[in-house]
Amino acid sequence: MTGNARTIIVVSVAGIVIALGTLGIFLAVRGKWRRDAERMGCFGCHGPGGAQPIGNPGAKGGEVPGWTGGTWMMWNRDERDVRAWILKGRPEHRAPDVGALIKMPAYESRLTTHETDDLVAYVLAASHFGTIEDPTAAAGHEVAYRNGCFGCHGAEGRGLIMNPGSFKGYIPPWDGADYAELVRDDAELSQWVRNGASDRLLANPIAKKLLQTQAIAMPAYGDRITDVELRELSAYVAWVRSHPRGSP
Repeated sequence: MTGNARTIIVVSVAGIVIALGTLGIFLAVRGKWRRDAERMGCFGCHGPGGAQPIGNPGAKGGEVPGWTGGTWMMWNRDERDVRAWILKGRPEHRAPDVGALIKMPAYESRLTTHETDDLVAYVLAASHFGTIEDPTAAAGHEVAYRNGCFGCHGAEGRGLIMNPGSFKGYIPPWDGADYAELVRDDAELSQWVRNGASDRLLANPIAKKLLQTQAIAMPAYGDRITDVELRELSAYVAWVRSHPRGSP
């Protein structure tokens, strides 16, 4: 084996080790968001993923509110309210719902600062909470919603949905480091959306094989999405990447 060949092998192995290390960190952080919610029993009342509330006899709204839909927005004005519900059981400005049979627990003594930050981040992402000031990005959010993007890329496009057979084992979220590797510019985003993959990756035999054998494939939307919608979607992805959720 020549010196150049050894160098190539060493560099390749080092690259794989770094990639797997980065993957492990990412999976640990994103997976922890959901695990914290599971560990605190949140899904018991707010439903799987916070999306299926249960009935609550005597409560003003008749149920424990889910984290999605308009009802959630009625209970929370901003991130501080979400944090207060988690830590204190309710924000100070909201009177107790004395008739509610099921009460919101106060987790202040059970969560660390980082766990609280991560749980708040998960709730905010699951509820798509907050106003997107940029009208183009806001329109892009609606494009993503109408076309089912959040089903695979996760709430707000932040993951984490597993994908057996893919290179890293999950569907890349839009705010992760993977996105910049997979989508270099708007032209490649258009190729992913319209064709289900970028021309660059399809030209790589290994990448093409992984794309063909992964369990969940990116659908090719073709002419179902317009050029204007693509620009709006690109603006929304940029907004997601520039507005992180959770602790560093």
